[in-house]
Amino acid sequence: MAHILADLRYALRSLRKVPLFTAVAVLSIAFGIGANTAVFTLVDQVILRKMPVADPAAIVHVTADGTEQYGGSFGDGSELSFPMYRDLRDRNQVFSGVACRAATSLTVGYGGRTEVASGELVSGNFFTLLGLQPAAGRVMTTADDPAGGGRAVAVLGYDYFVSRFNGDRQAIGRSLVVNGQPFEIIGVVDRRFHGLDLGNPVQVYVPVTMQPKLGPSWLQLEGRRFRWVQVYARLKPGIGATQAQAGILPLYRSILKQESTDAAFATASADTKRRFLSGELSVNDASRGRSGLRNSVRDPLLILMAVAAGVLLIVSANVANLLIARGAARHRELALRQAVGASRRQIVRLLLIESAVLAAAGAVLGLLVASWSAGMLLGYFVTPESPIAVNADADARIMIFTASLAMLTALVAGIVPAFRSTGIDIAPTLKSAGGAVVSEQPTLRKTLVVAQVALSFLLLIGAGLFLRSLNNLLSVDPGFRTTQVLSFAFDLGRSGFQGERSRIAARSVYDTLRSTPGVISASYAYFGMLEGGGWGMGFTVEGYQPPPGDSAGAMCNGVSPGFFKEMGVPLVAGREFDERDTAITPAPKDWPYRVAIVNQTFVKRYFKGGNALGRHVGIGDDPGTAMPIEIIGVAKDMRYTAIREDDRPQVFFPYLQADSVTGLVAYVRTAGDPDAVMGMVRRRLADLDPGLAIYNVATLEHRVERSVVNERLIASLSSTLSVMATILSVIGLYGVMAYTVTRRTREIGIRMALGALASQIAARVLREAAILVSIGLLLGFGAAWWLGRYVQAQLYGVTPADTTTILLAGVSLTVVAAVAAMVPARRASRIAPMSALRDE
Repeated sequence: MAHILADLRYALRSLRKVPLFTAVAVLSIAFGIGANTAVFTLVDQVILRKMPVADPAAIVHVTADGTEQYGGSFGDGSELSFPMYRDLRDRNQVFSGVACRAATSLTVGYGGRTEVASGELVSGNFFTLLGLQPAAGRVMTTADDPAGGGRAVAVLGYDYFVSRFNGDRQAIGRSLVVNGQPFEIIGVVDRRFHGLDLGNPVQVYVPVTMQPKLGPSWLQLEGRRFRWVQVYARLKPGIGATQAQAGILPLYRSILKQESTDAAFATASADTKRRFLSGELSVNDASRGRSGLRNSVRDPLLILMAVAAGVLLIVSANVANLLIARGAARHRELALRQAVGASRRQIVRLLLIESAVLAAAGAVLGLLVASWSAGMLLGYFVTPESPIAVNADADARIMIFTASLAMLTALVAGIVPAFRSTGIDIAPTLKSAGGAVVSEQPTLRKTLVVAQVALSFLLLIGAGLFLRSLNNLLSVDPGFRTTQVLSFAFDLGRSGFQGERSRIAARSVYDTLRSTPGVISASYAYFGMLEGGGWGMGFTVEGYQPPPGDSAGAMCNGVSPGFFKEMGVPLVAGREFDERDTAITPAPKDWPYRVAIVNQTFVKRYFKGGNALGRHVGIGDDPGTAMPIEIIGVAKDMRYTAIREDDRPQVFFPYLQADSVTGLVAYVRTAGDPDAVMGMVRRRLADLDPGLAIYNVATLEHRVERSVVNERLIASLSSTLSVMATILSVIGLYGVMAYTVTRRTREIGIRMALGALASQIAARVLREAAILVSIGLLLGFGAAWWLGRYVQAQLYGVTPADTTTILLAGVSLTVVAAVAAMVPARRASRIAPMSALRDE
């Protein structure tokens, strides 16, 4: 240890004497480690980190495949019906507990202020299953959701407790108004727990059995054919997920067989019953929860992690080049140390400690870079309307990662220079006033430059592909006008409006919006465009016979009169909804809609592009399904959930034909500043009903930007990193060529004395640089071709082998490298022969 401390003190003194070398090395390492740590912070939080619950490895997610062929669903497709959850909870032999949850938005009133909160309907055993303790008060138990109706109690998320109630424990026992119903606050959940979905941190938990009172009514708490709750379970000790899946499948199949005898299956086809009965149950690891955000950003973050790792390799090569040059300049010192008795092992240790000091200083500075960069990356996903449970602050895991990265960098950058710098002949080195041949290591330094050029070329190609993909996405016509359009959401049902009152309220909101100063036009829809949500249904289409095992289907939406005109969506045939389509009284227990507008893709797929006007469709695909819905118009195709999606069949219904109007997304086209108009809209709607909570406010242009957030993140960060990597590579090339000219000054002087022209000397230097760059480009192209398949899914409108992108990257790198090589080439051409020979 004493020897190591002595070497450390010497390394610090030695590096202090070469401030320029030290600064360049430390800054390079800081950039490389900072970029990796910033990306890893998000990778760790989003992909790797397990939930802060008791024994998270035992938590599994139970889903079903195949039963979606019959019935409805609400969610992301992983849901089960509430009765199915209850059966699995009470009759299984492989789980120690089974709980359910359903994410929802809640209108919460407290202290005279009403707002929309992120809510979750949970079973009473939810917190017990996860082993969560309260931060204040108590959490829910099974006594809070007995069969037949739950207790009106609420548990608050910790962050919501702090922001909304100032962390006041006196709030426990007070009353909240949730969707118009009084709820008692009984506790606050553990501060580390934000819910099972990190993309949707929960603010208020309420019993799932309170759903009938909270609405909406169509969720059908006791409906076996409607799937809307996610089911989670804890494995019994000694049982794995695969074993649990095999163990519970017979129970699941018996439940399906019983369900298939229900009256709801009376008109189902034999093929539908067969597919339903062959449904599979899956038991999947849920130690990290379940998150749509995780699924959507997993590949982009892993790609960025690979890009950052490539940058760190370039940094390591650059630092290694610097250390080789420094070792060559210190050959007499190192030879003298060996001459007086120092072993090669001791000198290698000294040089490695120097590189470790550089890496440690770079890591400390890199943490500062990472803390800023991680916050910037997080800003791509977090908005006031969409917070996520991710913290960009460095913790022990990030510190360990950064320290490990520093050690790895020290070894990668320092090990070869250390061994090669000590591989010298002592006697000739001490006698010579020049450099020892072995210490110059020209082949090694050039090899490192080739590697840097190859990696830079690879990163430039990737950045170019991602930039072109982003540009292609942003140039996609969404099918509607986005300029000067505000969108915001509100829920009449959760504000106490039901039945005819909700229809009257929807009309009043519509009229209020249209009469607001600064508003050119207004409309509303049930599902917001480009917001990721969707309402899909199976259809029976007049004159269309689906192939065996298939069915007709479409994405649906309910819209107001004037919707298409206001959104700038042209009708290619027929008419738009108007007052004629709002006064129809629906038949009991029947879908209320009697008219519909379809898009062009619907017509192409189900009518072979023929005339659709006057044709009829029915909701459902059972044989004999009635088709009371007449197609009165055909609209141009437009995007539904995201800009990136392909055109799909869509059906639009007149929302006011429904017997009750619940959630709405309003669209307001403004004449002036959208923010100013939004302020006026808020005041007008508050005058209409003070309890009407408005949320999810954004312009349609912002919706488009949010729709391509992953592509924007990859494109912007990969471009930044690739440019910095190219700069580092070019610096490395410049350093090698400049060092080569310096070491060959005498040779150049002799050549010029023998008649060589300055242009020939410069051309020789440039040719040597060109060979290095060409080899690097060739290797980089091969790597890009091989790795292209891994990024294909992230590209849009461009292939990994895109010739234009590859040529632009190659030309750009070549031009910059030529400029860097021009400086030492010019210097070589200006060497005076007599001065060079005299100096030698």
